[in-house]
Amino acid sequence: MMSLLDKLTGGYASLIIYGLAALAVIAVLGYTYHAGYSSADAAWSLKYEQREVAIKAATNAEVSRISQANAQAKAIEAKRLEELAADNAALEQQIKEKSDEADADPDRDRPALSNDSRLRIDAIH
Repeated sequence: MMSLLDKLTGGYASLIIYGLAALAVIAVLGYTYHAGYSSADAAWSLKYEQREVAIKAATNAEVSRISQANAQAKAIEAKRLEELAADNAALEQQIKEKSDEADADPDRDRPALSNDSRLRIDAIH
């Protein structure tokens, strides 16, 4: 059979057979490489997508935690502001009462402080 191929191809039958065999080996290697690359690409794509989902979940959790912490801090701040406003109102009321007492004090025009004046001043501190 080889001699018939040699006659038909002008003596190039073995070269053609070796060329076809090499082409077949290259095709099998190319297919194997492509199949392996596709498999690795799919695996890395899955890992990347899982990583992105994990990052998004962690980001959402952190944003939620920050939001809750801010809300809690604002609630504490509002409570403290209410306490300070109540303390301020009480102090202003006390100052008004002491001012009224000072206006009604018969010794208010004396150059020195009377005992009642000293007690009024000490009551505010």
